[in-house]
Amino acid sequence: MRDPLSLLFQISFRAQLNALLNGAEGLLRVTKPVSLPISLDIVLTKACNLRCVFCVSYGSLKSNRWLSFDLYETIAKTLFPTACQVLFCSGGEPFLYPRIRDALRLVREHGTVSRMISNGTLINQETAEWLVGDQNLHDLMISFDGARKETVERIRRGSNYDTILSNLDYLNGLKKSRRLPFPRVSFRYAIMKSNAEELPEIFEIASGLGLNRVDVNYVKVANDMDDSESLVNDPTIVQEVFRAARRKAREWGISLGLPPVPGEGTAGRRCLWPWNFCMIDTDGSIRFCHSAWRQRVGFFDQDFARLWKGEIYRKIRGTVDTANPYFPYCKYCAVRTGVDSPGSHDLRLQDETCGIPGLEHLQVPFNERARESALAFIERKSQKTG
Repeated sequence: MRDPLSLLFQISFRAQLNALLNGAEGLLRVTKPVSLPISLDIVLTKACNLRCVFCVSYGSLKSNRWLSFDLYETIAKTLFPTACQVLFCSGGEPFLYPRIRDALRLVREHGTVSRMISNGTLINQETAEWLVGDQNLHDLMISFDGARKETVERIRRGSNYDTILSNLDYLNGLKKSRRLPFPRVSFRYAIMKSNAEELPEIFEIASGLGLNRVDVNYVKVANDMDDSESLVNDPTIVQEVFRAARRKAREWGISLGLPPVPGEGTAGRRCLWPWNFCMIDTDGSIRFCHSAWRQRVGFFDQDFARLWKGEIYRKIRGTVDTANPYFPYCKYCAVRTGVDSPGSHDLRLQDETCGIPGLEHLQVPFNERARESALAFIERKSQKTG
């Protein structure tokens, strides 16, 4: 979790105790933990109003692309009291979810921290009013991959640069006028060859909008992107840009999170994802890490506790450090191998290794983002009129 101490008092004592136990069990590689996941990613919807160049999506065999709120309430009652954070992203644009305000309220009521990744286009004045008034969203991370209008709109297809900045300016003005701390707003910058030179320019924009942080991640090449967009083979560019970015971040008083530089011998670390993380998709299916985008391991309504401590999870945890992990992609993951791993920069390489042999019945097909969004809106319309 990013800067956990700053939000410590937002987290229940029960969740803090669970986090301590969870950390110990993860480090000791306990395959059948007593603790529950401390970080949750809840996919509320697979619908999105943009078509970003590097976005991939995964379909649901049940074709449920909007999470049932009844199921969400059950998830909240079961897992939120022991979780340190609940993230909303991983699939679509959270502000499209009809009951997003209620979803955030439940997070706060259960004593945990809420975080959301959004493209920023739908945070109009009405939405900003309740976001600031409710104080139920702690961190709002805006995906914004350039300092110039043409760059942002080229990468985030369907977005409007001026609208996003206007939305954030209004939101920040409300916070200042009411002297309220939340939501804290930051930028998430997916860096690639074609937008790298603009990174140092982002800090003046962030400062003017009252943002507190910029987090940078390498883009994973996907879809029909040119392979050259990946910076894994351009460490010189990365070094120069990161050096300038650090200087500008200090100048404008913005906190900056940067990934390691490719080629500098950055070793991997011990993976804790199968212990501390759980993603729940719109159909209630469970995934144990973001790289397992195709492989479900079960469903929440099949008794989560039994699944969490069951055979599949035990095999994943017990083999994650071995030469032949139960989940094949673990051999190539950047968490384990470091940032220089090809699999950390090319999402297309994950397709063959992101399925667990023997669990083909729990795998999902790959859908193009445009198709996924179209299907989601069609289904939502039928639900409203049916």
